[in-house]
Amino acid sequence: MSSRDGVIERIRKLMALAEDEGATEAEAAAAALMAQRLIAENDIEQWELHSSQEEPIEGHESAPARSRWRWQLAGVVAPGFRCRHYNSRKWDRAKREYVQRMVFYGYRTDAKAAAITFDFLYRVGCRLTRRASRGKPPGTYNAYVLGYVEGIKGELEKQTEALMIVVPPKVEESYEQFSVGFGKASSELSYGAGHEAMEAYERGVAEGRDAVRARRMGAAGDERGPEAAALPGAMA
Repeated sequence: MSSRDGVIERIRKLMALAEDEGATEAEAAAAALMAQRLIAENDIEQWELHSSQEEPIEGHESAPARSRWRWQLAGVVAPGFRCRHYNSRKWDRAKREYVQRMVFYGYRTDAKAAAITFDFLYRVGCRLTRRASRGKPPGTYNAYVLGYVEGIKGELEKQTEALMIVVPPKVEESYEQFSVGFGKASSELSYGAGHEAMEAYERGVAEGRDAVRARRMGAAGDERGPEAAALPGAMA
């Protein structure tokens, strides 16, 4: 087996772990990020991972995500996995309400990995945000989530820029055709000025950065500290 074959096999195993229903969200996100890093570092083509034919370009949905900051988070995650993104709004007859999900559009492996990573970071962010804004003035919540997303962006962009990750032209072309007729939604968030808002923002930046490094893997729930293993896909 050549060294390239060995890398390809490792990527396949990581993606299998990312999609394993028995894996925790943290394990799935770690495996997805590492697989994506190896693909970029070694210039692996999608067909090498699956067959002699190119992978299909398609969309993969996230878990339900109702908070408005899902847009900001998806906009940060998608480019790191060579994807575009959009919002899906579907009526749930059982719950009698609309269910919102972010959809990642790209080559199948990329889109799946993006959705897995988004789900983990969104879940952690929701828990951390509730804790950070509890009992605080209005605007603290938005200040924190904007900081949280900014912290994630800073970490993911290190990898995106260092490995020159870009959305493939075929994905861009396919998305432009697919998205014709899409409406526009307002996704802007604003927060008030003030000491507490600034503190919340700065705290969000730090904890968003830590979420990608996974120094708080399961962070929002069990409060494990720096001893937790780092996400192998992140760059310190």
